[in-house]
Amino acid sequence: MKNSKFKKRHIGMFFVLNTMRRFHRDEVFSSSAEAAYYLIMGFIPFMIFLVNAVLFFMAPQISVIIKVLDYLPQEVAVILSSNIYRIIAARSSTWLAAGLLIALWAVAQGVQVLIRASDQTFHENRDQQNWFIVKIKSMVLVVFLTLSIIVSLGFTVFGNAVIYAVHYYFYLPELFLQIWDWIKYILPFGDLILTLTIFYRFAPDTLRPKWYRAFFVSIFITIVWLLVTSVYSYYILNISNMGFTYGPLMGIIVLFIWFRFIAMAIIMGSEILMTWQDFEVLRRKHHRKEPENSI
Repeated sequence: MKNSKFKKRHIGMFFVLNTMRRFHRDEVFSSSAEAAYYLIMGFIPFMIFLVNAVLFFMAPQISVIIKVLDYLPQEVAVILSSNIYRIIAARSSTWLAAGLLIALWAVAQGVQVLIRASDQTFHENRDQQNWFIVKIKSMVLVVFLTLSIIVSLGFTVFGNAVIYAVHYYFYLPELFLQIWDWIKYILPFGDLILTLTIFYRFAPDTLRPKWYRAFFVSIFITIVWLLVTSVYSYYILNISNMGFTYGPLMGIIVLFIWFRFIAMAIIMGSEILMTWQDFEVLRRKHHRKEPENSI
């Protein structure tokens, strides 16, 4: 009985210490920085592609877009309208496709780093899987991860700015704003849990966690992801005017930090799963050593 109580009191300590030991051993700081580098390299071209694609296909409705800009502050409307005309005048389907390919390649490289990091965690060997298998996995996972990033940033970061800008010019019912406060977290939450569960289950080579473990760890990492994104959202809405002092580089640095913490959280999920596995192994050994009449 005493051993059982001792174990229960020290389960939390075991998880924290073992996870931190693995964190330093597997060089999570380096892997997360490498992944963040490729993710931001893919994110910026993808956003440029997205804006160009919308304007490219909506060129016949350019007059409607310009009318919508009339509801924005004059300084913002002037800048946007001049850039819209410039993009439409210089639009090219070749560059549009090239931008998308560059974005997908860079994001896939970032996902490959995350897959290699999971192999380092589960197999203690970054090169556990061959190049072709990692490529296939990264291309499948990049679709889920891209959607998660878009939903996470779109709802949590930029969603508030858009909704309250619309509310400023067109009064929105209070009920809608209350529902929005729930939706902006519920949708990204569910999407991220699904994406991370799939990642933790299929990213490693052979030593894969059970579905329920991947699911519960994904819930925890999703909470961390949304907390980090909420901090980034606070910066966008309240502190982003620092860009006027330090230039646009400030925004890039903050975006890189956001990607760094997200990559670190994803890799940390793999470390927690392996700590869970270590705990189960120790628990089984302990039960085998206990006498038969023990409680």
